[in-house]
Amino acid sequence: MRNEPIGAASALRTIIFDCGRVITQDQDMEYSDRMADLLGAPRMAFRTAYAAERLEYDRGTMGAAEYWAKVASRLNATRLGPSISDADLARLIELDIRSWFSVNPATVEIIRALKKRGYRLLMLSNMNFEGKECLLGSFRTLGGEDWIALFDEVLLSCDLKLLKPEPAIYEACLALAQAEPGACAFIDDNPENVAAARACGIRGIDFTDAAALRAALAPALGEDCPAL
Repeated sequence: MRNEPIGAASALRTIIFDCGRVITQDQDMEYSDRMADLLGAPRMAFRTAYAAERLEYDRGTMGAAEYWAKVASRLNATRLGPSISDADLARLIELDIRSWFSVNPATVEIIRALKKRGYRLLMLSNMNFEGKECLLGSFRTLGGEDWIALFDEVLLSCDLKLLKPEPAIYEACLALAQAEPGACAFIDDNPENVAAARACGIRGIDFTDAAALRAALAPALGEDCPAL
């Protein structure tokens, strides 16, 4: 789906970013394969089990130990024995985090430019507590800059106990947006999440890459809108 420009920048007050695959790069499947190998599971089967058990982990209602036990059980993985040791659990968490947390500098550049132009910036992401610890810890600097500080609010599913695309998570976001829904734009790589935001009256942008995002946000950035 090709995004149309968001329209007059004068009507826009708040811009809301997803994190995974928008601010960060796509998941590094080398780390996914290493998780599968650690569990002694076929790699493609692992990816299915990993996704199937993910929602409640990201909602914050399931801890890491329970999540990985469920993944291992779904795969009938026996390499680690009848239960996952603390050391193996720590390794799985480390590999999982490493698979996701690689920043996209081009997106951060857009965020920085929007901040300079005075927009209120929010992050709204489905993320578990281990991801949160990384996001707000070692991952928050890029080239010596604390890019997390560019955001006025960071809303994560594990804190809210809500997940995109549930309507309530957008309502929670709007409560902090300090703008009417129509004065907000939401950016996400998942079209279902964008559609849910639009259903709440928020202007939606389907993220494909930073160049397309910059084109869609050209009015807000004070740039000429390129031909689409």
